[in-house]
Amino acid sequence: MPEGKLLMTVQRVIGRGFKQTLIEETKTIPDAVKIVEIVPSLRNLRFIVRHGKVIVQGVLHKQIFFIATDGLEHHLAEDIDFNELVDIIPVDPERPAAPGMNVQDHSVVENVVFEFDEATGQLIQKVIIALDLVVTETEDLNVLLDPLGPVIKTPVKIGEGEKQKFIRHEIHIPGAIKITDIVTHLRNVRVILKNGKAIVQGILHKQIFFVATDNIVHHIQEEINWSELVEIEPVNPDVPARPGMTATFTGFVENLVFELDPATGVLVQKVIILVRVVVTETQQVPVALDPYGIPIKTELVIGHGDKQRLIETTIPLPDAIKIVDIQAFIRDVTSVVKEGKVIVQGRLHKQIFFVGTDGLVHHISEDIDFSEMVEIDPLDPDVPARSGMNQQDHSFVESLAFEFDPQTGELTQKVVIRIQVKVTQTQELTVADP
Repeated sequence: MPEGKLLMTVQRVIGRGFKQTLIEETKTIPDAVKIVEIVPSLRNLRFIVRHGKVIVQGVLHKQIFFIATDGLEHHLAEDIDFNELVDIIPVDPERPAAPGMNVQDHSVVENVVFEFDEATGQLIQKVIIALDLVVTETEDLNVLLDPLGPVIKTPVKIGEGEKQKFIRHEIHIPGAIKITDIVTHLRNVRVILKNGKAIVQGILHKQIFFVATDNIVHHIQEEINWSELVEIEPVNPDVPARPGMTATFTGFVENLVFELDPATGVLVQKVIILVRVVVTETQQVPVALDPYGIPIKTELVIGHGDKQRLIETTIPLPDAIKIVDIQAFIRDVTSVVKEGKVIVQGRLHKQIFFVGTDGLVHHISEDIDFSEMVEIDPLDPDVPARSGMNQQDHSFVESLAFEFDPQTGELTQKVVIRIQVKVTQTQELTVADP
Protein backbone atom coordinates (compact mmCIF):
# COMPACT_ATOMS: atom_id res chain seq x y z
CA MET A 1 0.00 0.00 0.00
CA PRO A 2 1.22 3.53 -0.69
CA GLU A 3 2.80 5.66 1.99
CA GLY A 4 3.94 9.27 2.19
CA LYS A 5 1.85 11.96 0.55
CA LEU A 6 0.06 12.52 -2.73
CA LEU A 7 -1.04 15.67 -4.56
CA MET A 8 -4.76 15.36 -5.19
CA THR A 9 -7.34 17.56 -6.90
CA VAL A 10 -10.04 17.68 -4.24
CA GLN A 11 -13.24 19.49 -3.35
CA ARG A 12 -12.25 21.39 -0.22
CA VAL A 13 -15.21 22.16 2.03
CA ILE A 14 -15.59 25.91 2.50
CA GLY A 15 -18.85 25.94 4.42
CA ARG A 16 -22.31 24.53 4.94
CA GLY A 17 -25.79 25.94 4.92
CA PHE A 18 -29.20 24.60 5.96
CA LYS A 19 -32.60 26.22 5.73
CA GLN A 20 -36.20 25.05 5.81
CA THR A 21 -38.71 26.82 3.60
CA LEU A 22 -42.49 26.45 3.63
CA ILE A 23 -44.46 26.57 0.39
CA GLU A 24 -48.19 26.83 0.91
CA GLU A 25 -50.76 26.76 -1.87
CA THR A 26 -54.53 26.56 -2.20
CA LYS A 27 -56.20 25.35 -5.37
CA THR A 28 -59.57 24.02 -6.43
CA ILE A 29 -60.18 20.62 -8.02
CA PRO A 30 -63.92 20.74 -8.88
CA ASP A 31 -64.47 17.07 -9.74
CA ALA A 32 -62.42 15.60 -6.87
CA VAL A 33 -64.05 13.69 -4.04
CA LYS A 34 -60.90 12.34 -2.39
CA ILE A 35 -57.13 12.98 -2.53
CA VAL A 36 -55.25 9.71 -2.83
CA GLU A 37 -51.66 10.95 -2.74
CA ILE A 38 -49.42 13.93 -3.41
CA VAL A 39 -45.87 13.13 -4.61
CA PRO A 40 -43.54 16.15 -4.49
CA SER A 41 -40.03 16.44 -5.96
CA LEU A 42 -37.41 19.13 -6.58
CA ARG A 43 -36.42 19.96 -10.15
CA ASN A 44 -34.16 22.34 -12.06
CA LEU A 45 -32.24 23.51 -9.02
CA ARG A 46 -29.76 26.30 -9.75
CA PHE A 47 -27.26 27.85 -7.36
CA ILE A 48 -25.55 31.23 -7.38
CA VAL A 49 -22.76 31.65 -4.84
CA ARG A 50 -22.45 35.10 -3.32
CA HIS A 51 -20.26 36.32 -0.47
CA GLY A 52 -21.24 34.14 2.47
CA LYS A 53 -24.52 33.07 0.87
CA VAL A 54 -26.06 30.93 -1.85
CA ILE A 55 -29.11 31.91 -3.89
CA VAL A 56 -31.21 28.80 -4.62
CA GLN A 57 -33.70 28.79 -7.48
CA GLY A 58 -35.77 25.80 -8.44
CA VAL A 59 -39.11 24.19 -9.14
CA LEU A 60 -41.29 22.24 -6.71
CA HIS A 61 -42.99 19.63 -8.88
CA LYS A 62 -46.08 17.88 -7.53
CA GLN A 63 -48.05 14.89 -8.77
CA ILE A 64 -51.57 14.98 -7.34
CA PHE A 65 -53.61 11.77 -7.52
CA PHE A 66 -57.33 12.03 -6.71
CA ILE A 67 -60.63 10.16 -7.03
CA ALA A 68 -63.14 12.08 -9.15
CA THR A 69 -66.94 12.00 -9.24
CA ASP A 70 -66.76 9.28 -11.91
CA GLY A 71 -65.19 6.92 -9.37
CA LEU A 72 -61.89 6.75 -11.27
CA GLU A 73 -58.42 7.81 -10.13
CA HIS A 74 -57.12 10.88 -11.95
CA HIS A 75 -53.85 12.76 -11.96
CA LEU A 76 -52.68 16.31 -12.45
CA ALA A 77 -49.21 17.85 -12.32
CA GLU A 78 -48.24 21.20 -10.84
CA ASP A 79 -45.02 23.25 -10.83
CA ILE A 80 -44.24 26.04 -8.36
CA ASP A 81 -41.13 28.20 -8.77
CA PHE A 82 -39.27 29.17 -5.61
CA ASN A 83 -36.27 31.27 -4.61
CA GLU A 84 -34.41 31.22 -1.33
CA LEU A 85 -31.27 32.72 0.20
CA VAL A 86 -29.19 30.34 2.32
CA ASP A 87 -26.48 31.58 4.69
CA ILE A 88 -23.25 29.56 4.49
CA ILE A 89 -21.42 29.01 7.77
CA PRO A 90 -17.70 28.86 6.88
CA VAL A 91 -15.28 26.25 8.18
CA ASP A 92 -12.67 29.02 8.33
CA PRO A 93 -14.11 32.51 9.06
CA GLU A 94 -11.28 34.01 7.00
CA ARG A 95 -12.31 31.97 3.95
CA PRO A 96 -16.05 32.50 3.37
CA ALA A 97 -18.10 31.33 0.40
CA ALA A 98 -17.42 33.46 -2.68
CA PRO A 99 -18.51 33.63 -6.33
CA GLY A 100 -16.93 30.96 -8.51
CA MET A 101 -17.04 28.25 -5.85
CA ASN A 102 -18.97 24.99 -6.26
CA VAL A 103 -22.19 23.86 -4.59
CA GLN A 104 -23.02 20.30 -3.63
CA ASP A 105 -26.72 19.91 -3.02
CA HIS A 106 -28.39 17.52 -0.59
CA SER A 107 -31.79 19.21 -0.51
CA VAL A 108 -34.96 17.16 -0.07
CA VAL A 109 -38.69 17.57 0.33
CA GLU A 110 -38.94 17.05 4.06
CA ASN A 111 -42.69 16.91 4.54
CA VAL A 112 -46.01 17.44 2.77
CA VAL A 113 -49.41 17.80 4.43
CA PHE A 114 -52.73 18.67 2.85
CA GLU A 115 -56.36 19.37 3.69
CA PHE A 116 -59.16 18.73 1.21
CA ASP A 117 -62.71 20.07 1.42
CA GLU A 118 -64.93 17.69 -0.56
CA ALA A 119 -67.82 20.17 -0.57
CA THR A 120 -65.88 22.97 -2.28
CA GLY A 121 -63.11 20.97 -3.97
CA GLN A 122 -60.56 23.20 -2.24
CA LEU A 123 -57.14 21.62 -1.63
CA ILE A 124 -54.70 23.28 0.78
CA GLN A 125 -51.12 22.01 0.49
CA LYS A 126 -48.16 22.74 2.77
CA VAL A 127 -44.75 21.53 1.66
CA ILE A 128 -41.54 21.89 3.69
CA ILE A 129 -38.31 21.89 1.68
CA ALA A 130 -35.02 21.32 3.51
CA LEU A 131 -32.26 23.13 1.62
CA ASP A 132 -29.00 21.42 2.59
CA LEU A 133 -25.93 22.83 0.82
CA VAL A 134 -22.19 22.34 0.99
CA VAL A 135 -19.94 24.91 -0.71
CA THR A 136 -16.61 23.57 -1.96
CA GLU A 137 -13.65 24.85 -3.92
CA THR A 138 -11.54 22.81 -6.32
CA GLU A 139 -8.01 22.75 -4.94
CA ASP A 140 -4.75 20.88 -5.36
CA LEU A 141 -3.94 19.49 -1.93
CA ASN A 142 -1.12 17.34 -0.59
CA VAL A 143 -2.72 14.61 1.50
CA LEU A 144 -0.93 12.18 3.80
CA LEU A 145 -1.49 8.50 3.00
CA ASP A 146 -2.20 5.76 5.50
CA PRO A 147 -2.32 2.08 4.46
CA LEU A 148 -4.93 1.48 7.17
CA GLY A 149 -7.01 4.59 6.44
CA PRO A 150 -10.26 4.90 4.47
CA VAL A 151 -9.90 4.32 0.73
CA ILE A 152 -11.12 7.10 -1.54
CA LYS A 153 -11.42 7.41 -5.30
CA THR A 154 -10.06 10.78 -6.34
CA PRO A 155 -8.25 12.59 -9.15
CA VAL A 156 -4.50 12.60 -8.48
CA LYS A 157 -2.53 15.50 -9.97
CA ILE A 158 -0.10 14.27 -12.63
CA GLY A 159 1.06 17.63 -13.95
CA GLU A 160 0.15 20.79 -15.78
CA GLY A 161 1.45 23.02 -18.50
CA GLU A 162 0.68 26.33 -20.11
CA LYS A 163 1.73 28.23 -23.21
CA GLN A 164 0.69 31.40 -24.99
CA LYS A 165 -0.71 31.06 -28.50
CA PHE A 166 -0.51 34.12 -30.76
CA ILE A 167 -2.98 34.42 -33.64
CA ARG A 168 -2.85 37.24 -36.18
CA HIS A 169 -5.76 37.40 -38.57
CA GLU A 170 -6.95 39.81 -41.23
CA ILE A 171 -10.48 40.14 -42.51
CA HIS A 172 -12.01 42.49 -45.07
CA ILE A 173 -15.24 44.24 -44.01
CA PRO A 174 -16.48 46.42 -46.88
CA GLY A 175 -18.24 49.56 -45.69
CA ALA A 176 -16.97 49.39 -42.08
CA ILE A 177 -15.90 52.73 -40.60
CA LYS A 178 -15.58 51.80 -36.91
CA ILE A 179 -15.31 48.66 -34.77
CA THR A 180 -17.47 48.93 -31.66
CA ASP A 181 -16.66 45.59 -30.04
CA ILE A 182 -15.18 42.14 -30.64
CA VAL A 183 -16.39 39.33 -28.35
CA THR A 184 -14.29 36.14 -28.30
CA HIS A 185 -15.02 32.60 -27.13
CA LEU A 186 -13.08 29.34 -27.24
CA ARG A 187 -15.17 26.46 -28.57
CA ASN A 188 -14.84 22.74 -29.25
CA VAL A 189 -11.50 22.47 -27.44
CA ARG A 190 -10.02 18.97 -27.51
CA VAL A 191 -6.91 17.72 -25.74
CA ILE A 192 -4.91 14.70 -26.89
CA LEU A 193 -2.27 13.42 -24.49
CA LYS A 194 1.01 12.05 -25.75
CA ASN A 195 4.03 11.09 -23.67
CA GLY A 196 4.66 14.17 -21.56
CA LYS A 197 2.83 16.48 -23.93
CA ALA A 198 -0.67 17.66 -24.78
CA ILE A 199 -1.93 18.51 -28.25
CA VAL A 200 -4.65 21.13 -27.85
CA GLN A 201 -7.04 21.88 -30.71
CA GLY A 202 -9.98 24.26 -30.78
CA ILE A 203 -11.92 27.02 -32.47
CA LEU A 204 -11.58 30.73 -31.73
CA HIS A 205 -15.08 32.14 -32.24
CA LYS A 206 -15.45 35.89 -32.66
CA GLN A 207 -18.45 38.20 -32.79
CA ILE A 208 -17.48 41.46 -34.53
CA PHE A 209 -19.72 44.52 -34.14
CA PHE A 210 -19.04 47.49 -36.43
CA VAL A 211 -20.56 50.74 -37.66
CA ALA A 212 -20.98 50.84 -41.42
CA THR A 213 -21.31 53.75 -43.82
CA ASP A 214 -25.09 53.73 -43.22
CA ASN A 215 -24.35 54.60 -39.53
CA ILE A 216 -26.02 51.36 -38.38
CA VAL A 217 -24.30 48.84 -36.12
CA HIS A 218 -23.82 45.53 -37.96
CA HIS A 219 -22.55 42.16 -36.86
CA ILE A 220 -20.51 39.37 -38.41
CA GLN A 221 -18.97 36.28 -36.93
CA GLU A 222 -15.90 34.26 -37.80
CA GLU A 223 -14.21 31.11 -36.58
CA ILE A 224 -10.51 30.30 -36.67
CA ASN A 225 -9.16 26.79 -36.08
CA TRP A 226 -6.04 26.66 -33.93
CA SER A 227 -3.77 24.09 -32.32
CA GLU A 228 -0.83 24.10 -29.94
CA LEU A 229 1.61 21.63 -28.37
CA VAL A 230 1.99 22.06 -24.61
CA GLU A 231 4.69 20.46 -22.46
CA ILE A 232 3.23 18.94 -19.28
CA GLU A 233 5.45 19.50 -16.25
CA PRO A 234 5.00 16.35 -14.11
CA VAL A 235 4.56 16.40 -10.34
CA ASN A 236 6.55 13.17 -10.26
CA PRO A 237 9.17 12.79 -13.04
CA ASP A 238 8.60 9.01 -12.96
CA VAL A 239 4.90 9.46 -13.83
CA PRO A 240 4.60 11.61 -16.97
CA ALA A 241 1.34 12.46 -18.73
CA ARG A 242 0.25 9.68 -21.06
CA PRO A 243 -2.79 8.60 -23.09
CA GLY A 244 -5.70 7.43 -20.96
CA MET A 245 -5.27 10.08 -18.29
CA THR A 246 -7.74 12.94 -17.88
CA ALA A 247 -6.77 16.26 -19.44
CA THR A 248 -8.70 19.41 -18.50
CA PHE A 249 -8.38 22.61 -20.52
CA THR A 250 -8.54 25.72 -18.33
CA GLY A 251 -7.25 28.28 -20.81
CA PHE A 252 -8.86 31.51 -21.99
CA VAL A 253 -8.43 34.45 -24.34
CA GLU A 254 -5.82 36.54 -22.54
CA ASN A 255 -5.68 39.57 -24.79
CA LEU A 256 -7.16 41.01 -27.99
CA VAL A 257 -6.10 44.10 -29.92
CA PHE A 258 -7.38 45.19 -33.32
CA GLU A 259 -6.91 47.91 -35.90
CA LEU A 260 -9.31 48.90 -38.68
CA ASP A 261 -8.30 50.80 -41.80
CA PRO A 262 -11.54 52.61 -42.83
CA ALA A 263 -10.08 53.38 -46.24
CA THR A 264 -9.65 49.72 -47.19
CA GLY A 265 -12.03 48.03 -44.71
CA VAL A 266 -9.21 45.71 -43.59
CA LEU A 267 -9.44 44.66 -39.92
CA VAL A 268 -6.24 43.31 -38.36
CA GLN A 269 -6.79 41.30 -35.15
CA LYS A 270 -4.11 40.03 -32.78
CA VAL A 271 -5.24 37.50 -30.20
CA ILE A 272 -3.28 35.84 -27.39
CA ILE A 273 -4.72 32.60 -26.01
CA LEU A 274 -3.39 31.26 -22.73
CA VAL A 275 -3.39 27.51 -23.37
CA ARG A 276 -3.42 25.78 -19.99
CA VAL A 277 -3.85 22.04 -19.44
CA VAL A 278 -4.15 20.16 -16.14
CA VAL A 279 -3.63 16.38 -16.21
CA THR A 280 -5.04 14.08 -13.55
CA GLU A 281 -5.57 10.36 -13.10
CA THR A 282 -8.36 8.89 -11.03
CA GLN A 283 -6.84 6.57 -8.44
CA GLN A 284 -7.91 4.61 -5.43
CA VAL A 285 -5.81 5.64 -2.42
CA PRO A 286 -5.94 5.19 1.38
CA VAL A 287 -5.75 8.52 3.19
CA ALA A 288 -4.79 9.56 6.71
CA LEU A 289 -7.47 11.25 8.80
CA ASP A 290 -6.90 14.14 11.18
CA PRO A 291 -9.72 15.71 13.24
CA TYR A 292 -7.90 19.05 12.93
CA GLY A 293 -7.10 18.59 9.25
CA ILE A 294 -8.78 19.83 6.09
CA PRO A 295 -12.38 18.79 5.32
CA ILE A 296 -13.00 17.55 1.78
CA LYS A 297 -15.97 16.10 -0.10
CA THR A 298 -14.93 12.88 -1.79
CA GLU A 299 -16.00 9.42 -2.91
CA LEU A 300 -15.38 6.78 -0.25
CA VAL A 301 -14.83 3.36 -1.83
CA ILE A 302 -17.29 0.81 -0.42
CA GLY A 303 -16.42 -2.20 -2.55
CA HIS A 304 -15.78 -3.75 -5.95
CA GLY A 305 -17.42 -6.32 -8.15
CA ASP A 306 -16.09 -8.23 -11.15
CA LYS A 307 -17.87 -10.76 -13.35
CA GLN A 308 -17.55 -12.25 -16.83
CA ARG A 309 -20.54 -12.77 -19.11
CA LEU A 310 -20.53 -14.86 -22.29
CA ILE A 311 -22.94 -13.75 -25.01
CA GLU A 312 -23.24 -16.21 -27.89
CA THR A 313 -25.38 -15.55 -30.97
CA THR A 314 -25.86 -17.10 -34.38
CA ILE A 315 -27.24 -15.01 -37.24
CA PRO A 316 -27.77 -15.77 -40.96
CA LEU A 317 -25.83 -13.81 -43.60
CA PRO A 318 -27.07 -15.45 -46.82
CA ASP A 319 -25.15 -13.14 -49.17
CA ALA A 320 -21.81 -13.25 -47.26
CA ILE A 321 -18.76 -15.18 -48.45
CA LYS A 322 -16.22 -13.81 -45.93
CA ILE A 323 -16.21 -11.90 -42.63
CA VAL A 324 -13.82 -8.94 -42.76
CA ASP A 325 -14.14 -7.60 -39.21
CA ILE A 326 -16.42 -7.46 -36.18
CA GLN A 327 -16.22 -4.54 -33.78
CA ALA A 328 -17.98 -4.79 -30.43
CA PHE A 329 -18.81 -2.07 -27.88
CA ILE A 330 -20.82 -1.78 -24.68
CA ARG A 331 -23.44 0.98 -24.70
CA ASP A 332 -26.26 2.43 -22.60
CA VAL A 333 -25.08 0.90 -19.33
CA THR A 334 -27.27 1.52 -16.28
CA SER A 335 -26.74 0.13 -12.81
CA VAL A 336 -28.81 -0.15 -9.67
CA VAL A 337 -27.20 -0.73 -6.27
CA LYS A 338 -28.98 -3.21 -4.05
CA GLU A 339 -28.00 -4.81 -0.74
CA GLY A 340 -24.51 -6.21 -1.38
CA LYS A 341 -25.08 -6.34 -5.13
CA VAL A 342 -25.31 -4.24 -8.27
CA ILE A 343 -27.72 -4.99 -11.12
CA VAL A 344 -26.05 -3.99 -14.39
CA GLN A 345 -28.04 -3.57 -17.59
CA GLY A 346 -26.62 -2.59 -20.94
CA ARG A 347 -26.40 -3.21 -24.65
CA LEU A 348 -23.75 -5.05 -26.65
CA HIS A 349 -23.45 -3.20 -29.96
CA LYS A 350 -21.68 -4.91 -32.87
CA GLN A 351 -20.59 -3.68 -36.28
CA ILE A 352 -20.18 -6.60 -38.71
CA PHE A 353 -18.25 -6.06 -41.97
CA PHE A 354 -18.40 -8.81 -44.61
CA VAL A 355 -17.71 -9.44 -48.29
CA GLY A 356 -20.86 -10.27 -50.22
CA THR A 357 -21.40 -12.37 -53.32
CA ASP A 358 -21.10 -9.16 -55.37
CA GLY A 359 -17.47 -8.78 -54.22
CA LEU A 360 -18.21 -5.62 -52.21
CA VAL A 361 -17.76 -5.01 -48.49
CA HIS A 362 -21.10 -4.67 -46.69
CA HIS A 363 -22.01 -3.72 -43.14
CA ILE A 364 -24.75 -4.59 -40.67
CA SER A 365 -25.17 -3.70 -37.02
CA GLU A 366 -26.54 -5.80 -34.18
CA ASP A 367 -27.69 -4.89 -30.68
CA ILE A 368 -28.08 -7.38 -27.85
CA ASP A 369 -29.46 -6.32 -24.48
CA PHE A 370 -27.97 -7.95 -21.39
CA SER A 371 -28.32 -7.78 -17.63
CA GLU A 372 -26.22 -9.23 -14.85
CA MET A 373 -26.16 -9.25 -11.06
CA VAL A 374 -22.70 -8.59 -9.64
CA GLU A 375 -21.75 -9.38 -6.06
CA ILE A 376 -19.90 -6.49 -4.38
CA ASP A 377 -16.95 -7.44 -2.19
CA PRO A 378 -16.88 -4.77 0.57
CA LEU A 379 -13.62 -3.27 1.85
CA ASP A 380 -15.23 -3.17 5.29
CA PRO A 381 -17.62 -6.08 6.03
CA ASP A 382 -19.54 -3.79 8.37
CA VAL A 383 -20.27 -1.34 5.52
CA PRO A 384 -21.73 -3.32 2.60
CA ALA A 385 -23.13 -1.85 -0.60
CA ARG A 386 -26.71 -0.69 -0.22
CA SER A 387 -29.39 1.22 -2.09
CA GLY A 388 -28.70 4.91 -2.53
CA MET A 389 -24.94 4.55 -2.92
CA ASN A 390 -23.12 5.56 -6.08
CA GLN A 391 -21.78 3.16 -8.67
CA GLN A 392 -19.13 3.54 -11.33
CA ASP A 393 -19.06 1.16 -14.26
CA HIS A 394 -15.82 0.10 -15.95
CA SER A 395 -17.16 -2.74 -18.11
CA PHE A 396 -15.60 -3.59 -21.46
CA VAL A 397 -15.51 -6.25 -24.18
CA GLU A 398 -12.76 -8.65 -23.12
CA SER A 399 -12.67 -10.93 -26.15
CA LEU A 400 -14.54 -11.77 -29.34
CA ALA A 401 -14.36 -14.90 -31.44
CA PHE A 402 -16.46 -15.93 -34.43
CA GLU A 403 -16.97 -18.79 -36.87
CA PHE A 404 -18.50 -18.35 -40.31
CA ASP A 405 -19.83 -21.12 -42.55
CA PRO A 406 -19.87 -19.89 -46.17
CA GLN A 407 -22.02 -22.87 -47.19
CA THR A 408 -24.93 -21.99 -44.90
CA GLY A 409 -24.17 -18.29 -44.33
CA GLU A 410 -24.37 -18.80 -40.56
CA LEU A 411 -22.21 -16.54 -38.36
CA THR A 412 -21.64 -17.66 -34.77
CA GLN A 413 -20.20 -15.07 -32.43
CA LYS A 414 -18.91 -15.53 -28.89
CA VAL A 415 -18.32 -12.33 -26.96
CA VAL A 416 -16.95 -12.20 -23.42
CA ILE A 417 -17.94 -9.08 -21.48
CA ARG A 418 -16.00 -8.09 -18.39
CA ILE A 419 -18.37 -6.35 -15.99
CA GLN A 420 -16.45 -4.31 -13.45
CA VAL A 421 -18.32 -2.19 -10.93
CA LYS A 422 -17.11 0.04 -8.12
CA VAL A 423 -19.51 1.22 -5.41
CA THR A 424 -18.76 4.51 -3.64
CA GLN A 425 -20.45 6.86 -1.22
CA THR A 426 -20.12 10.63 -1.17
CA GLN A 427 -18.76 11.59 2.23
CA GLU A 428 -17.02 14.42 3.99
CA LEU A 429 -13.65 13.43 5.44
CA THR A 430 -11.14 15.48 7.40
CA VAL A 431 -7.79 14.51 5.93
CA ALA A 432 -4.27 15.07 7.21
CA ASP A 433 -2.32 17.79 5.42
CA PRO A 434 1.47 17.58 5.73
